[in-house]
Amino acid sequence: MRNFIIYLFIYIFATVVQFSWAKYFVIFGLFPNIILLILLFIGLTRGSTAGQLLGFSLGLTWDVLSVDLFGSHAFLCTVVGYLSGKLARKWDESKIATQVIIAGFASVFFWLGIDITRMIFGENAPGIRSDYIVIFQIFYNMLLAPIIFGIAKFIGYYFVNKETFDSFS
Repeated sequence: MRNFIIYLFIYIFATVVQFSWAKYFVIFGLFPNIILLILLFIGLTRGSTAGQLLGFSLGLTWDVLSVDLFGSHAFLCTVVGYLSGKLARKWDESKIATQVIIAGFASVFFWLGIDITRMIFGENAPGIRSDYIVIFQIFYNMLLAPIIFGIAKFIGYYFVNKETFDSFS
């Protein structure tokens, strides 16, 4: 029951931050993908099952709240949560360089996945977008990854379970 309450809090927090507060993090029209970064952290610290379940829930909420192709975010967030969970304890996730690299790969995967899904199933899809905004958004996510990981580690260490987060220090 305790884990359910923790994941429910993470779900509500990630949804509110992404869709309400993220407008305060916009720089030159760049909008960070907070859900992706929180999902990476959960996958890396809690494993693939927690990552994919939370990823599906957050992705489905994203699909309901957006006008994109329905199901694309749910599918991609599920895959990102699962794959980040499979990377858990295989890399040194506490290193900033590792966090930045994983966030970069996840951002590129997410961007390509959304565009390929639009290209296959969407109407009048022009193809894969490769403008400067997409490239800078990937770097913006990479820049925010250590900050989000640090905040999540702090919250998890002091409010959730100290033993789980000791190895992530």
